[in-house]
Amino acid sequence: MNLVDFNVESQWEQGFQGSISIANNGQNSLDRWTLEFEAPFEITQIWDAEIISQNSNRYVVQYLDWNQNIASGDAVSFGFIGQGETTTEPSGYTLNGEDIESPGTPPTPPAPLPSSPLPQLSIGDVIVSEGDGAAVFRVELAEASEERVTVGYATRNDTATSGSDFRRTSGRLVFRPGQTSKLIRVNLFDDNISESDETFSLRLRRPRNAEFGDQTFGTATIQDDDAAPPPIDPPTPAPGPNPPTPNPPQAVEFNYGEALQKSFLFYEANRSGPLPRDNRIAWRSDSTLTDGSDVGRDLTGGYFDAGDHVKFGFPMAGAMTMLGWGVNEYRGAYQQSGQLDEALDAIKWGTDYILKAHDSSPNGTRAFWGQVGEGGSDHAYWGSPESLPAPRTAFKIDAQNPGSDLAGEAAAALAAASTIFRPTNQAYADELLTNAEQLFEFADTYRGKYSDSIPDASNFYNSFSGFNDELVWGATWLYKATGDEAYLDKAENLYEGVNQDWTQDWDNKSAGGAILLAQATGKDIYRNDVEAWLDNWTPEGGSGVTYTDGGLAWLSQWGSLRHSANTAFLAGIYSDTVNDKNGQYDQFSRDQIDYILGDNPNDFSYLVGFGDDFARNPHHRGASGTNDVNAPQPNEHTLYGALVGGPSSPSDDGYQDIRSDFIANEVALDYNAGFTGAVARLYGDLGGDPLSDAELNALPSIEAPSAAIV
Repeated sequence: MNLVDFNVESQWEQGFQGSISIANNGQNSLDRWTLEFEAPFEITQIWDAEIISQNSNRYVVQYLDWNQNIASGDAVSFGFIGQGETTTEPSGYTLNGEDIESPGTPPTPPAPLPSSPLPQLSIGDVIVSEGDGAAVFRVELAEASEERVTVGYATRNDTATSGSDFRRTSGRLVFRPGQTSKLIRVNLFDDNISESDETFSLRLRRPRNAEFGDQTFGTATIQDDDAAPPPIDPPTPAPGPNPPTPNPPQAVEFNYGEALQKSFLFYEANRSGPLPRDNRIAWRSDSTLTDGSDVGRDLTGGYFDAGDHVKFGFPMAGAMTMLGWGVNEYRGAYQQSGQLDEALDAIKWGTDYILKAHDSSPNGTRAFWGQVGEGGSDHAYWGSPESLPAPRTAFKIDAQNPGSDLAGEAAAALAAASTIFRPTNQAYADELLTNAEQLFEFADTYRGKYSDSIPDASNFYNSFSGFNDELVWGATWLYKATGDEAYLDKAENLYEGVNQDWTQDWDNKSAGGAILLAQATGKDIYRNDVEAWLDNWTPEGGSGVTYTDGGLAWLSQWGSLRHSANTAFLAGIYSDTVNDKNGQYDQFSRDQIDYILGDNPNDFSYLVGFGDDFARNPHHRGASGTNDVNAPQPNEHTLYGALVGGPSSPSDDGYQDIRSDFIANEVALDYNAGFTGAVARLYGDLGGDPLSDAELNALPSIEAPSAAIV
């Protein structure tokens, strides 16, 4: 018998958060499930499923791509926000069109309709001499299209290698309506060394409004034109050679420096507590100044989690670890862009709060305060943080109520931060490291899931992956910070592999831990696990992850871009420090970030305030400037640098810029964390100047430090 269970997770005056689970107790897999039911309430938002029809109070809800099949003995659940009656449960359930008491064979889904023929793209081979300076490929469209056609391209090494024989080149061609031919120039390096002919390829990828013909790449043959040196007689001395003509830099499609700069404006907009004098967000001021007063502890500061005002310690610490990792790997790019101080300030704002939340003594950790504010009542309030009702409830973990995942992540955040502050603030780095070691020992000694000890957190940031991944993650960061082999041994002994079907996020750290272990040891077990996971994300690896037509690697409905950005960040780090298999991990990282910034079929930027056409109405109480999430007017304030959730379905058109849609338009600390590091990496490779103070001051409600401090 298959079972359906309805639960009310939390409730407030205006509504409630509920969930429905479906258990498959049969012997066969339940595929492509669809659930119908009568509800005595209205569903206003839903996640982990989608409503495909509603007739009065009868709903038809179905699977998403990632949870469409329920294996025998397994269950799936979906959550929602409801308004109305909760004392009466939903009724009249049918599953896949039949009474769930006696399910039959699910119907076979209809075959997809044949797609319309599209014009074909082709690329030719080229033969050049080393001294020609460039290989020029011609890309042709078999016939003119009435639609805008685009196709990505990237060079790939063969016997010729980028950096020594040619300049690594990538980008996207645009055929406007009526155009049929485009050229791509790849600059060559003349090394004046006699050698055999060499080859490299230029590969096309992810066409839009066109399809490939028989060949998706062109091969360039570089013929050597350097004569062998004469066997006798030294060359006649000559005046010093003219300096070589510098190779022009690659065209930069996006200003990565500006994107990096604006990402930190988002973190400033989400600060809690008394704000510093150099606050650059004019519409923000001091807030939540009594946090911790209910438990006699100063818990002011830190960050609001998302568009709400709860301080969830678990994702906050996770975001600080990811930001710290970005600075650890790409400090030079942060320095060169002029954003290192902003990065350190953003991280320190978070780690200062983690230190406050850590109740310790010389003997170690006594408790850790993991949350301030109740999720249900906070989410029922739509208004500015400055007007938030006080006081708020604080929640902790301790030896009797453990939270190894929370304490382990906090340890990772402090350890990562210690590595980036050590060059400039050794005393602070030492304080961070001491607290990190205490928290890790506590996490390892008193084992348990934090969301069991703080039940309110389970409704919002439940620890689905358990705590082992955070123990590996924390131990690897402590090894990186201390060089103590005991931490490395601990991480290796606890290692359980990489979740191949997911990615790095606030809950799951298995991929990040594996990359750190691969960096530290070079062992095949970690390399193989990471590369199998990355191959699942890349087109060359088979794309186990769904791709939109425009090239977004789409994993899940809620905050889809955060998953793509996190994977792009880790793929970039792995390609730079361990292995870049055929150049595909680097290319994946670039493609995903460029998609977010506007290289998509809609030429739309999902980074608020960046580009010409960008998301303007994120689900953010403070930026909205209103007391009603459904108010018709647009957001009053621009939440510069916030990465919105993005398409809520695997479609380039699966996003609407609507404030009340918190699935597609949510913003959060963890959404920006991996994205920021990935953008810093691209800045290091490609550049792009941040805005000047004068240009920042010209932005509405932004004050650069020279103007903010008097």
